[in-house]
Amino acid sequence: MNHPSVKCCENNQKGCSEVLQDLQDVTVLLVIASKVVFRKCICYHHVMRILKIFFGICLLSLVSFTVACFVSPQLFLKTTYAFVKSEFPDLPEFSNRSLHELTHDERVDYIVVDVRTPQERNVSTIAGAIDNEYFEHHAASYQTKKVIVYCTIGYRSGYYAAELRQKGFDAYNLSEGILGWAHIDGLLVDPQGQATTKIHVFSRPWNFALKHHIAVF
Repeated sequence: MNHPSVKCCENNQKGCSEVLQDLQDVTVLLVIASKVVFRKCICYHHVMRILKIFFGICLLSLVSFTVACFVSPQLFLKTTYAFVKSEFPDLPEFSNRSLHELTHDERVDYIVVDVRTPQERNVSTIAGAIDNEYFEHHAASYQTKKVIVYCTIGYRSGYYAAELRQKGFDAYNLSEGILGWAHIDGLLVDPQGQATTKIHVFSRPWNFALKHHIAVF
């Protein structure tokens, strides 16, 4: 028969063993948790570093592009028109240079249509152009002609030219619009038919696309 004090000691030893085991389990869990947190912190800092580098590159690219546009307005014009053109991937276009090089006799086969607002046209138009209202009232007279449509840079005229092609007209969008015409020093005239260097640019940002002209907006 065991003495009561021996039994108590055995119970205490068993209790201490359980406590030690519990402490070991808790320690293991704490170590695992610490490793997970540490790895997540490393991952977080790694992701933040990548994001900082990415946004830094984007900011540098934006600043570089802005400076380039100031230095070379032609770059701004062509880049902007590239975005506009993506809206009408299947629409035929006619370049300002090609229009400018047409002889007087060749020009007879073409009609240039200005789809801008009256306010814009009152500043200046491409020499020889008619407005879209006049064109629509005399549409039957232009069925056999090549119709070249323009606006500020080609967005509004793109939609109009697409509609004309659906109606059977041989219509083209003038690439880079009246801004492109100004860049090649094409002749602009006021409502009285007099040569002018004024041009309505629709809004202030488009003023960057001009050279040697007076912007109105």
